[in-house]
Amino acid sequence: MKKNQYGRTNLRVSNLCLGTGRIGYLSDRSSAFEVLDTYLEQGGNFIQTTSHAYLPSLECNPDKSESLVGEWLRGNPNLRDELVLSTRIRCPEGASGLELEYSMRQQVELAAKRLGVGYLDIALLDWSNGFFPTYEVMSVMERLSDRGLLRHVGSIGFPCWRIAEWLGRGAQPSRMRLESAHLDGPFTRCCLEELSKEHRVSLVVRWPFTDGYEPLFSAARRVFGRTSFQVGMAWLFSRESICSVQFSPKVKSQLLAAIEAARVEFAPEALASIEDAYLQCALPPHCPRAEEFVLSGDGEEPLEEADWQTLRI
Repeated sequence: MKKNQYGRTNLRVSNLCLGTGRIGYLSDRSSAFEVLDTYLEQGGNFIQTTSHAYLPSLECNPDKSESLVGEWLRGNPNLRDELVLSTRIRCPEGASGLELEYSMRQQVELAAKRLGVGYLDIALLDWSNGFFPTYEVMSVMERLSDRGLLRHVGSIGFPCWRIAEWLGRGAQPSRMRLESAHLDGPFTRCCLEELSKEHRVSLVVRWPFTDGYEPLFSAARRVFGRTSFQVGMAWLFSRESICSVQFSPKVKSQLLAAIEAARVEFAPEALASIEDAYLQCALPPHCPRAEEFVLSGDGEEPLEEADWQTLRI
């Protein structure tokens, strides 16, 4: 698996980030271990867990999920230094001072305990409307780093202005620079790409192609002869601005499909056509061009199969 530098750190992470949110409630122990073993065998090293139930509607069980990953790690005791372990944590709404620090420290300590490790490589701060002033959160992160509990900080779902604010404050004396921006929704052209390039903040994108986008990639599947999942993933992997694509498989076959997508090479014209059609879709579940996978500016009529031949792999 290709490795990319993570922010300005000395970490290099695989271009496929293994999300473990489905482990423990959508997959059993044997399937979970098979996924983790296969990911390692294929050269993956970037694992993302969660310390809180961020998907209550799906009854996400972070305790069971992280505990299963921890059991797998204990069975592979020599892997710790080879892996980049991250977990997402949430600032309690309305908390400040000691309450804020206690909550965030507890989440990091609990994640480390479940995983059976002494520290986390990355703590990913989950955005919420109750997110407290940046300088206060930065101070908490510094103290957690001083305790040896974590090495770096990233963000999930942050608006661009909040990332810019953190980076601006990071220019002041602070050891906890924001190293990554993880998108919690569809990837579109936005200021995050410019921020990523200018400040060397790694951009990590979650597999977002559901609901309204799925018909679009289903149409692309008929043209390119691959699954709609692989077409979408291959497009994300082709983006130079994206450091890693995060995907949470339930079984080994899903993981292998994602790894194969990372190796697919589309012609530049094909990638441009996929991007144009994707970006012209509204946010899910509305996808106005789902039934007409056409090139931007191509005109009123969708391309015929013969016209797509030149855009194949």
